[in-house]
Amino acid sequence: MSLRYFFTKNKNSAINYMSILALTGVIVSSTAMLVVLSGFSGLKDYSLEFISNITPDLKISSKEGKGFVYNDKMKRVLQENGLLVSKSYEDKVLMSLGNNNQIVSLKSIDKNFPKEKIESLLYEGLWPELEGGEIVVGWENAYGLGVAINDNLNPITLYVPKAGKGQVFSASDILKSKKTIASGIFSINSELNNSLIFSDFNFGKELFGLKDGVVGSLDVYDQFVSKKTLALLSKGFGDGFVFENKIEQNRSLYKMLNTEQAVIYLIFALIVTIALFNMFGALIMMILEKKNNLKTLIILGLTEKKMSRIFLYQGLLISVVGCLIGLLIGVVLLFLQQKFSLLMITSSLAYPVSYEVINFFIVFGTILSLGAMASFATSYYAKRHVMKTFEQ
Repeated sequence: MSLRYFFTKNKNSAINYMSILALTGVIVSSTAMLVVLSGFSGLKDYSLEFISNITPDLKISSKEGKGFVYNDKMKRVLQENGLLVSKSYEDKVLMSLGNNNQIVSLKSIDKNFPKEKIESLLYEGLWPELEGGEIVVGWENAYGLGVAINDNLNPITLYVPKAGKGQVFSASDILKSKKTIASGIFSINSELNNSLIFSDFNFGKELFGLKDGVVGSLDVYDQFVSKKTLALLSKGFGDGFVFENKIEQNRSLYKMLNTEQAVIYLIFALIVTIALFNMFGALIMMILEKKNNLKTLIILGLTEKKMSRIFLYQGLLISVVGCLIGLLIGVVLLFLQQKFSLLMITSSLAYPVSYEVINFFIVFGTILSLGAMASFATSYYAKRHVMKTFEQ
């Protein structure tokens, strides 16, 4: 009976139009939800891809202070677990060029840092050679300060606070400075491009005045660290150290992206709810129009339960069919975007989209859940209204 109502045209053209509108609403809303969620997933992957290039798989740092002594015991523990680490130290510096100044984070890294990661992100120039005393700056930073590559005539000056006590008579009494030049410019994202610069570890050691053996963190790149290995490291290093994976190192970014994704989902869930109101209205009008037929069927033996199921299945059928068609259209649109770059962020960068199975389940589950709620409401109305008029 539900299939018959679904595929058969109604005598009342208004009901036919409302049924078509209800189905169209489900199709459009499910298509839109899939496309937007896939677009956001693509943008999320695109953003995290660049962050991941410079974020170690495991970062070992001290719970207290900016640095710690990297001793032989730590080296032995890491070697026993087959881990190659890169020493690094990161702290704030004042970057000055001419009359332009900018506070940035200087990340000093040693030879074990996988430079191919950052080299793939270089916008211009080269990675600095070891002991070269050069830095790599972000694109926005270079543009804002007027940094030119290998410009020996206009060196960059980096300032850091100078440790010590006593009276202060000039800026040199409280600030330590070091001149350098930029050998390259990188492009990761707007935030890091404007707030991060790289140098060799010895350059940072001299600038920050680090003692021998002191590091800011030990970074593990391109190596999977199991929970068992992490437990052995934690036991070997002691309680005074923090072990962070990529997600833990970028908590605020992941939290922001997950929050944005949740907000987008809720917005489109609301759109789906509005679209299903059309389905609810169409089914209610169909109940009113079929009231006399239903009375006849009840006289012939149709039970109240079976009668209500007719419109329950009718609503579920509209939801499922509309959702499947919408998902199919969404897949086609995503394919066209990947193949032909229909939507561009810039003249050279297409809007990224990502096929994720979970997005299909989210869309189908949302449509089916809300559709089921609307269908149950319709069947309840049918049972109460038809039986009430029948009793009269």
